[in-house]
Amino acid sequence: MQVEITNLLKELLPGLDDFFFLMSQIGGEIILIVLLLVLYWTYNKKEATLASYILIIAIISNFWLKLMIANERPPSSIWHPNADPPNYSTPSGHAQNSATFYGWFTARIKTWWMALIAIVMTGLIGISRIYIGVHYLGDVLLGWGIGIITVLLFIYFEEPARNYLSKYKTEHLLLVLMIIGFLMTLLAAVLPQPPNDNFGAIGGLTIGFALGLLLEMRFVNFSNEPYEGQKWRLVLRVVFGLLLVIGVMTVLAPILPSEDIWFRTIRYSLIVLTGIFVWPAIFKKANL
Repeated sequence: MQVEITNLLKELLPGLDDFFFLMSQIGGEIILIVLLLVLYWTYNKKEATLASYILIIAIISNFWLKLMIANERPPSSIWHPNADPPNYSTPSGHAQNSATFYGWFTARIKTWWMALIAIVMTGLIGISRIYIGVHYLGDVLLGWGIGIITVLLFIYFEEPARNYLSKYKTEHLLLVLMIIGFLMTLLAAVLPQPPNDNFGAIGGLTIGFALGLLLEMRFVNFSNEPYEGQKWRLVLRVVFGLLLVIGVMTVLAPILPSEDIWFRTIRYSLIVLTGIFVWPAIFKKANL
């Protein structure tokens, strides 16, 4: 059935294999994290942090749902030539994460243009996963549904959650998040691993995020306003910041390979720590 759906899409939208493969790449977790880093460095640190919490929850829930459902991917014969999807098929992580990410910013910004961006990007990213043959239609629909429900739950519980968590020190909450990230990684390490994947990237993302925020709050506490209000400095923050993060990713990849869950956890922790703590410490010292 999936072969027929993918072929039907290609008949209706011929010659767009590379376009939809690009959209699939844009919908990956790395691009969403890059967008959050840019927001964090240059525009609104608090909003970027809150959106990061929501995206991390979406990524974590998608991993465990896939592991529990353990639905195999469509046959590789219909995949795009450059596609090599890890893990199981259901639900689609691209669909879930994009619906969560863009849906949340639509709820926060509340403008027609943000809603349009959310609909277009979430729609194209979800369709791309079917077009390039790596997901069933049901995977994408389920991913969209979970993403929308996640946003609605966060909107509904945001105020009571803030009131409850305000009783505790932020430092203690971040330490708890680090422990949760470690314990989930430990649990994943003793379970059967999904195809071509493990929890290390997500565990490292969670641990590095919590530790980075903790260190940034204590030792940096940078402002989104550039030095002397010169906006061109924000451009340098983004350009050199992304070069630094990409450089750390490139250097650590062969040293801490993805095949080992703990090496992968350490690698992603260091990458995220670089973006959240190390680079802000540098650009604040450099008056950017």
